[in-house]
Amino acid sequence: MVFIRAQAGPPNVGDPKSMFTVQYFDEKGNMTIRSGGKRSWRCNNPGNLLASPYTRGKDRRSIGTAGDGANEYAIFPDYETGHEALVVMLRGSVYTPLTLRAAMKRYDSTNPSYIDEIVKITKFDPERTIKSLSDKEFEMFWRAIEKVEKWEVGEEDFIEKWIISGVHKKHNVITEYLINSGNGSSWFAKQDAIKMAIEGRLHAIVVHLKKGTIYLRPEFRSNPFELIAQR
Repeated sequence: MVFIRAQAGPPNVGDPKSMFTVQYFDEKGNMTIRSGGKRSWRCNNPGNLLASPYTRGKDRRSIGTAGDGANEYAIFPDYETGHEALVVMLRGSVYTPLTLRAAMKRYDSTNPSYIDEIVKITKFDPERTIKSLSDKEFEMFWRAIEKVEKWEVGEEDFIEKWIISGVHKKHNVITEYLINSGNGSSWFAKQDAIKMAIEGRLHAIVVHLKKGTIYLRPEFRSNPFELIAQR
């Protein structure tokens, strides 16, 4: 499944703000919700990189951001893309001249023991520069960072986005929608269909009129809803 967009979702009931869920959307509008586990997994961001012009750049291919109010993190479409963003950054002109100690201070200034954790894993001299590391040693370095940042899988929930294929009208007002799901087609009352659209489960736009009326219309460039019956 290819995710093209992502955003933060509300924490599960009872969880703190730091346990925000992440909502991923594919090209068909279907939504996959990641909850639990660790933030790095929820965001496909093994280095827990903060959202920045770097992560938003076209070469890094982040697809959204999510945060807890204190920090905003980049969301990537998959582990490989998030991992690449970490490695390219560490191999870049900003980090390579730095010692491991200085690099870890820049990487996460809120965790003064970060370098100690890296040294414990790699056994490297913290005064060595990143550019002095061999390819094998550099791999040990980024693996240590990903270990410190923790990658723990949680739960995924898939929510298919359904299509409205027809409507029933009474006195020229829509009363029911025929909705196509993975289990077939079923008729839903107007209010139920509107609730589903508000939840992001339908390919439809929710329209609010000034007088308080709410109705659904097709998404941009989609075909009009087909009239099945008029009463």
